[in-house]
Amino acid sequence: MDDYATEEQRVEALRDWWRQNATSILAGVVLALAGILGWQWWQQRQSGTSEQASLVYDGVLAALAKKDAEQVRTRGQALISEKPDSAYAALAALAMARSALDGGDVAAALASLDWAAQHAPSPELVSIANLRAARLLIAEKRFDEAAQRLDKVGGSGLAPEREELRGDLAFARGDLKAARSAWQAALAAAGPENSVLIQLKLDNLPAEEPK
Repeated sequence: MDDYATEEQRVEALRDWWRQNATSILAGVVLALAGILGWQWWQQRQSGTSEQASLVYDGVLAALAKKDAEQVRTRGQALISEKPDSAYAALAALAMARSALDGGDVAAALASLDWAAQHAPSPELVSIANLRAARLLIAEKRFDEAAQRLDKVGGSGLAPEREELRGDLAFARGDLKAARSAWQAALAAAGPENSVLIQLKLDNLPAEEPK
């Protein structure tokens, strides 16, 4: 600006510069504001969507408590269709499996557990779905499938349930030595409040024959 002799020339030069650059400057400002507002909108939408999903899931649980299988299916399927990647959808699938099993529909229960195992967003929910499927498959004498499900269960927090089911599976197959070993592992991993049934299973096993 010092190259201009008069104030009027400085003002005119500034006006020329503004005319040449105003569009790009305003575009940058608009884009920045759009980014900020877009992020705020996305956060609000995610919060609102999550709250709505929570309310629908509450409805699933209420229907499950009332043993209203139709409402469990309807509300659960709505969550699965609208929010398939959410934890609420996976939890709804678990509830649908429970409702189907209560109604004696093993195939539908397994289908819901399969969906949860394939779509749950966390390893814990995947493992829970596989544990429940394994328990059901053992009852159905589908032992190889049950073993495959148990192999997919991870996490130390689920070790007692996993090892107890490994023992149940071995016992159902007639492998008493493997059943004892698995139940002992389950007992070691379980807390006092969860150990009574496992200990009862061990106590009812025939004594090991001396070598």
